[in-house]
Amino acid sequence: MANSEIPSVGQFEIVADKSLFRIDAPAAEGYILGRSDGNSTYRPDIDLVACNALEKGVSRRHAALVRYEGLIHILDLNSVNGTFLNGDRLQPDVPYPLHHDDDLRLGTLKIAFVKAT
Repeated sequence: MANSEIPSVGQFEIVADKSLFRIDAPAAEGYILGRSDGNSTYRPDIDLVACNALEKGVSRRHAALVRYEGLIHILDLNSVNGTFLNGDRLQPDVPYPLHHDDDLRLGTLKIAFVKAT
């Protein structure tokens, strides 16, 4: 399944730094990826603070995982340090389909998506 699109069904594992998050595929509203901050009460759906997110340039509301046209897409939320897919900086507010083996970064934090078994 190398470089095939990731369908929006089932469970997935998000691997960031040495942290593992297990999630269901995004529903209608999707998931916000970002980091919590002691100066704010805001908490993203997937909080990457334990992954040194602040030091790696992850915004509080950095990106979103959304279901779009039956596939999982990543959407940059106008982050300061950018969301990168296979080395290319994503345009804000535009959904990009995720594929197996994609190189995804939020700032400099590498993220991997793995279909849960």
